[in-house]
Parts: sequence; structure tokens; C-alpha cells
Amino acid sequence: MTFELPKERYREIRHLFKEKSFLNIFRSHLERTPIEKKVFVDNLEKPQTAVIVVIPRLFFGGKADNEKFNSNFRKILFSNLKNEFFMRNQHEVDCYFANTEWLEGVKNVLIEPYFYDRYYYEIESIKLENWKDMIPEGFSLEPVDLSLLDKNYLKNYDWLIKEIEENWLPFEENLKENKGFYLVRNNEEIVSWCTLEYLTDENEIEVGIATKSEYQKRGFATVVGSATAEYALSKYKSVGWNCSVSNIGSYKTAEKIGYQRFKKYVKAGCFFNKIDNWIIHGFTQAENKNYTKAIEWYEKALQAFFENDLDFKDSVLTKEYFPMNRLMFRLATYHAALKDKENTFKNLQIALNHGFHDIKLFKENELLKSLHNSKEWQKILLEMKEN
Repeated sequence: MTFELPKERYREIRHLFKEKSFLNIFRSHLERTPIEKKVFVDNLEKPQTAVIVVIPRLFFGGKADNEKFNSNFRKILFSNLKNEFFMRNQHEVDCYFANTEWLEGVKNVLIEPYFYDRYYYEIESIKLENWKDMIPEGFSLEPVDLSLLDKNYLKNYDWLIKEIEENWLPFEENLKENKGFYLVRNNEEIVSWCTLEYLTDENEIEVGIATKSEYQKRGFATVVGSATAEYALSKYKSVGWNCSVSNIGSYKTAEKIGYQRFKKYVKAGCFFNKIDNWIIHGFTQAENKNYTKAIEWYEKALQAFFENDLDFKDSVLTKEYFPMNRLMFRLATYHAALKDKENTFKNLQIALNHGFHDIKLFKENELLKSLHNSKEWQKILLEMKEN
């Protein structure tokens, strides 16, 4: 069976998440974060398996081979919880695991989950003692405290507020003390921030960090990250930083500030829509240069497209980030990476026939550069220019 655990009992199941104790997020959600959440367990008297639900995230703890619980929770996830996800405009399930057994166990909960690696860092001392000198003229460094609430005129104000809501509501109480720093341009726009998050009962904390895309690669993340780390080291037992293994910019910034890599761990995800799920599988495999696997997943999505599969109506990714002609182009580049010239140009032509005309991307894609001198490449290029 599967039961919802009363809120007043959340702390009782912290031991089910002990193995991944270096990640504050498990304990913080059970101990203190104000955000709406649910906790499901297999037994109310002596829980052995638990899932914390903080949409869009799921946190799996305890026994991973609990077949009845996994089966029941899967039904809950793809019915009632699915509707709650959609009400919040969330279409992807983001999963953390308290132990490695869940890497197999989750396959009995999610449908065709994909997996990816993340790094966890901690810091003992600031490496850049002169970080204040990196603040350029016209920019100011501001604390994330009560003074922020009087600056709702700033562009991107809601961007920062949304980040801190998960951890620090009510603001009037929790922002009496500083919870990070943000960088403001000309008293008009928030361009970068680093916030404290996931505080535990043992006074451990982590940071979240982001910079608007148009202001990246200017050292702003280093400034707000250094300021926040310096402050946090004076108040907390430990200070952590999480990022994807593929997010080179994030972990390079962490290391520049002084964070040291502590652990590598695995997460999983799943889109409710099968087409979106296949696309992300392909994208993830390509990121890891597993081009043969990437082709298999993309071809499943394309086959469904050509067969007018009804799931395309509800696909999020094909409407926003992965239009089908772009998917066809990506598929061609993966064939190019495998030196399969015939299928490369076959899929490039299909992409072109379905409206792909991004000449800049076509010319600059690294996987296609070895084909630039071929007559087939010149033919495709000419056809793109004519359109």
C-alpha cells in the first residue's frame, strides 16, 4: 500500500535518506522548507520506503525494491500527481535518490527514465580575495534581505523572488538575515544572483546561482558566488554547490571561487509525454557522445511524427525547443559523427524539406565540418540559400 505521511511526522523518516546525507535537499525538505509538499510511505507505523514530492521534484528514499509501493506510487504519479504537475505547468519529473539501489528501483515507477550525472562541491575558504574588484562601474552588489522587498521596480525582480520562495517564506521573518547576494545594473536590472538554500537542522546550507544569458561570461557569477560563499562560511557548518556534469560553466565558476569537488551522483528524469521523453533521451545520449543510442531515440520520435501519433498534440519540446525540422537536422549531425555520409545527407534533405533553413547553424556545426568539401554539402547549401 501507499500512504500519505502527516506533516508533523516528516522528521521521523530522515533516516531513510541518510546515505546521501551530503545533499542537504532531502533533510531540508523534511525539516524546514516552507514550500508545499507531500510525503508518501509504504507503512505509517514503520515506514521503509518513502517519496518526498515537491513538484516537479521527487526524492526517493529507503528500500528501492518495494514492489507494491513502487507499483502503487506509479499509479498515483501518472494520475492525480500528473494533473497537479500540469496545473503548475510542469511536464517533467525530476528525481533525486537517497541510495544507489533506486537507480534500478525507479524504473518500476517512471516510464523510460533517463539518467544524468551531477557534481556536489563544498568550500572551506575563498580563493579570490579580490572579488570585490571585479564589480564593474555601473553595477552594485546587493544583499538578499528585507531591503529586496522594496525593489520590485527592478527588471527581473520576479526571477529572483521565485528562486527564494522555496526556502525563505515568509519573507518578513526569514529575510531579516541575509540570504545571498545579487548584482544590479544601473539600479534598473538584476543580472545575476547567488542565494542560500536548503538549510538543515545541523546548520548546513547550499547555494543556488544564475546569470541572465545576455550577461554571462563577464565574471558576474564569480562575484555573487564569492560574496555569498564568504558570508556563508562565517555562519554555517558547511556550504555546498550542485551542478550538472555537463554544465562546465557552473563547475568552473565553483572551482574559481574555491569550491572543491566532493561527490559525483546520479539523477533521473522523465517527461509525461512519450515524444518529449524520447527527445530528451536522444539529447542526453548525444551530450555523452553516444551517437548510436541518440539516433535510436530520435528515430522513434520521428517515426511517431510521420505516423501522426496523437502525443504530438501535447508535446512541449517540439513546440518550443525541438521543432521537428531541427530534430531532423540533429539526427543528420549524429550520423555525420559516425561517418555515415549516406544517412547524413538523407536526413539533411528531409530537414530541408520540412522547413529547416538555418544556414548559420548548418555551416558552423562541428559534426558537419568534415563534409564541407563534398558536392552533397554544397548542393544542400545552395538549396538552403535559394529558400
